[in-house]
Amino acid sequence: MAIFAISDLHLSFNKPVHIDQIDPENDITKPMELFGWEKHYDRIRDSWRKSITNSDTVLIPGDISWALKQKDALHDLEWLSQLPGHKVLSPGNHEYYYHSKNKIRNILPADMEWLDADFTIVEGKLICATRGWTLPTDRYFVEEDDRKIYDRQVGRLRLALETAVARHSYKEIIVMLHYPPINKNSTTSGFWELMKQYEVKYCIYGHLHGKSIFDAIEGKINGIELKLVSCDALHFSPIQIMS
Repeated sequence: MAIFAISDLHLSFNKPVHIDQIDPENDITKPMELFGWEKHYDRIRDSWRKSITNSDTVLIPGDISWALKQKDALHDLEWLSQLPGHKVLSPGNHEYYYHSKNKIRNILPADMEWLDADFTIVEGKLICATRGWTLPTDRYFVEEDDRKIYDRQVGRLRLALETAVARHSYKEIIVMLHYPPINKNSTTSGFWELMKQYEVKYCIYGHLHGKSIFDAIEGKINGIELKLVSCDALHFSPIQIMS
């Protein structure tokens, strides 16, 4: 009954697909081979099956599907549901199909949960999640475009943590973010200060790919274990974060 994590699966099946019968010529609308991820769905499937059982949980913080519409994202979610374990999902910056938490929850397969500005309990741990956003210290942050979204996302993490702790103050907390909560330019942010305030034990995040992986901040900082779990950073294999 372990907890694993992996993000940025970037699936793009355009019809219902059996987990072992993928035809790359007909079943994939946006192959990640364009980005150097050769048959990454096969690599995810095979490594997942080696590590994960139905009694385990996998945390997936965002960029699950390339789909633009919810009905198309369902093909990716159903492919994912064929893999072992319980899946806890939260949004990333490419969840274009996601407009309503209630609507996405209504179509999820039975072995999945969707979190956004709220929490669930897994193996006695509080799992709190929101998307996050580009940090003010990031070179791509544009004040007039990003400040309101950043502040809103900090508020959404605060809501998740406040609600979780109000109901279960005695449990350890894991935070799922899509964007990193700190970067090489700054060791703080609104997200980071909240996690310190609420004594978060573990934070996973994704979003970083390719050369950006080498800029990721990881390890134990101020008592918080920080881990990048984007697919290519993990070599397409879910990583166990807690037993």
